[in-house]
Amino acid sequence: MHDALTALAVVLAAAVACGLGMSRMRLPAAAGFILVGMGLGPTGAGLIQSSPGIETLAELGVLMLLFIIGMEMRLASFSKSLPLALGLTGATILVIPASVVLFTLAVKGEITGGIVIGFMLSISSTAVAMKMMEDAGEKDAPAGRLAVAILVAQDLAVVPLLLITNTLGRELTGGAIVGVVGKLALAFALLAGFIGLLTRIKSFRFPASEYLLKNFDVGTLGVLGICFASAAASGLLGLSPALGAFLGGLAVGHSTLRRGALTMAQPVQSILLFVFFLSVGLLIDLDYLLNEAWIIAFALVVVTVGKTVLNFLLLTLLGEPYETAFQAALILSPVGEFSFVIAGAGLSVGALSPSGHKLAIAVIAMSLLASPIFFLCARIVHNLAKTRLTAANVSPANPGAAAQALQGPGE
Repeated sequence: MHDALTALAVVLAAAVACGLGMSRMRLPAAAGFILVGMGLGPTGAGLIQSSPGIETLAELGVLMLLFIIGMEMRLASFSKSLPLALGLTGATILVIPASVVLFTLAVKGEITGGIVIGFMLSISSTAVAMKMMEDAGEKDAPAGRLAVAILVAQDLAVVPLLLITNTLGRELTGGAIVGVVGKLALAFALLAGFIGLLTRIKSFRFPASEYLLKNFDVGTLGVLGICFASAAASGLLGLSPALGAFLGGLAVGHSTLRRGALTMAQPVQSILLFVFFLSVGLLIDLDYLLNEAWIIAFALVVVTVGKTVLNFLLLTLLGEPYETAFQAALILSPVGEFSFVIAGAGLSVGALSPSGHKLAIAVIAMSLLASPIFFLCARIVHNLAKTRLTAANVSPANPGAAAQALQGPGE
């Protein structure tokens, strides 16, 4: 026990140090946590083993993330971007799985595995994307607000994706199809009902809010209780606990408890997300990663660049300005946290083979590591291109433009 506890302490200390180092380099700390999990995990130094308990605790971090997103969201602004966000999410969920299935057919692979992997690749990482937005100062910019709306829509789309994934591993019957359709209808009804009600109310006094705000410890327990109770209620209805956590966050965010609840919940969320990304690193088979490096690298390039191009094209077609569409598409490039949940569901019901699961986990983890670097490089290239274009427009070949640039707009 003593040796196991010492090894765990070493891994956690190394993860914190690596996360701080990544933050110092203006990269998501999550990348450092994943790297430590890979290096010190079962297939690396072997200091710590992955376990169902760690994975379950890690998934609580995703629930807390959605709970806090719900608290931070103002429905007045979100409802304006909701139609576009839902349209783009629906298009991506159709295009990406269809593309993966066509590729699977071409190489004579498993169709159900292709569908599950397509679902996984359709979801973007909320945690990594939020960090990229904060570092770039884009969170309150038009592209940032648009990206947040799309990320929330994608996180909520996990509900139907998980329901469909769970049906892929068994024989489809009329009763199973009716059950899935019924659950989807209930999920959308709950979401629409909450949004409609809270938009009308705007703000309300949360029960016992004064008592919860008096003491930080009691308040933190109360806020966590709201998050997990709403998640449990959603799960008992046969829906995703993530939907319940988000709806609970929406309710708290439009109440008198909002400001205090955000302060109390964020430290807990940070710890749980720390465990989540560390557990992602523990899931990666380092031997498999090294042996299949070229395949994983090729898949990573296709996924990262392909998702960015697809999102850019869809946003442009939906009427967004070029600059906004480009920035939002870069933010949406990393594959999401819920992809690991979909992968686990696909593996457990037999819709995804163990080899397909290994490849998918490796590509998703590498996407979380590489996307921030891809984001920075793409922004630098884009800014250089804009600078050169501006310089060309005010060159001696265009003296009128040069004179106007020197005089300034007010002269």
